[in-house]
Amino acid sequence: MGFLKSIESVLFSDPIFTTIIFFFMIVVVLVIYLIQKLHLISNLKQDLNAHHKIIRDLDRQAKLIIKSDMELKLYQQEIEDKLSKLTSIKELIISSMHILSRDDLFNQLTKKAVNSLGFKNGLLLDFSDLEVKANIGFNKESLSLIANIIKYKKETFKGVQILPSNSDVFKQIVSVAGTKDILVAPIKDRENVYAVFIVSGLIISTEVKKPEEEAFLIVCMHLSQCLDKIRLFEGLYHTKDDLEKKVKERTNELVKSLREIEVISKAKSDFISSVSHELRTPLTSVKGFSSLLVEDKFGKLPPEAKDRLSRIDENVNRLMDIVNTLLDIARIESGKMEVKIAPSEIIKLITDVTGFLSPQFEEKSMKLVLELPKMLEVHMDKNLIERVLINLINNAIKFTANKGTITVNCQQKSNQALISIKDTGCGMNQDDLEKIFQDFYRVKNQTINKIPGTGLGLSLVKRIIDTHKEKIWVESKEGVGTVFYFTLRVVKNA
Repeated sequence: MGFLKSIESVLFSDPIFTTIIFFFMIVVVLVIYLIQKLHLISNLKQDLNAHHKIIRDLDRQAKLIIKSDMELKLYQQEIEDKLSKLTSIKELIISSMHILSRDDLFNQLTKKAVNSLGFKNGLLLDFSDLEVKANIGFNKESLSLIANIIKYKKETFKGVQILPSNSDVFKQIVSVAGTKDILVAPIKDRENVYAVFIVSGLIISTEVKKPEEEAFLIVCMHLSQCLDKIRLFEGLYHTKDDLEKKVKERTNELVKSLREIEVISKAKSDFISSVSHELRTPLTSVKGFSSLLVEDKFGKLPPEAKDRLSRIDENVNRLMDIVNTLLDIARIESGKMEVKIAPSEIIKLITDVTGFLSPQFEEKSMKLVLELPKMLEVHMDKNLIERVLINLINNAIKFTANKGTITVNCQQKSNQALISIKDTGCGMNQDDLEKIFQDFYRVKNQTINKIPGTGLGLSLVKRIIDTHKEKIWVESKEGVGTVFYFTLRVVKNA
């Protein structure tokens, strides 16, 4: 404290020294202030440089944005132009998609269609005779000259998709058209050139660019496909006409043949019926006398004579069966047989028939299996279906060895009854199955050939089932056995 007071007394005791100190302090303050200002100016310069850089960057970005905007507008304009062309092409394609006439197709190439491709003029010439099919803006003189150029240079168009600008033909057409903004292309498929399509005189651009060329090629390809489709249609149409004529001629021939067959069939049926009737009377007489002789009604015969008469009696029985079957077949074919289809119980009929044939089962020690429901009513002619069952079961007995098994099955499937007769006999091959229902057909089998038969039983069975408008078929395998199936319509609510 004493030291400070001493300094203070010195300072204020000398006025000059005080003034110097005062000025020194002012200078110090000014220096400090100047240093601060210089530092501030330096910071401001740095900020200014930074702002200049930002401004330059912004200017550069603004130029890029303006450039991008201009490019975008040009690109947008190009897209709109392409979209417009595609829309016009789509309309052309849709309007001509179902056209099946060349003239109607060529009529689609209107001024609007050509303008939509970006061109003022359009010309379509038939390749075969160079006839003008469509003309928008070409005068008669130009048409004549262009047709003449193409006439002598047809080979040029067969190997190109669009005519190259450096080809002689293109240069000649350019010379005639009086403009370089032109496109020329053949309308063709792989083999045939149908027409030549020419467009010229761009509406907006000063030169042909890729969009115009692509749109032009798309239209050319579409026209090619349409013309190819029309060519195929015309070929099919002519083929259809030819086929219809041939079918008509063949149908007439078949109708004529059918009538001849019907006449022959009727004559055959009448002949069989007549012969059968003529045979029945003498056979009945022979049968009566042979039966009486076999039964010793006219006195006892020697054993040898009786044996021969027994054979005669058996053969007469066979002949009677053949005659009766032939008469039944003839009556069915001629429509003279009275068929009475009515609701009837099929299960009872099956049991009655198998009971009637039981002696034959017992004679061969066969096993009979019945797989039947309790009741099932069907639409049928009872007498005719009885003959069907007798024939089929009798056949199964005949062609099955002793101690074999025969299974008769009946089951309802939807609105039908399915009846089957299955045996464990010798069976048949596939060729026989296809012919088994033919008249007089006998299976070519050593075992079956030894068994007597007329070859008419199954033929009659088939005709009876046909009169019921039902189905019959057979399945068989050699050495395993055979199954016959037939159907009958079930009575509703039965």
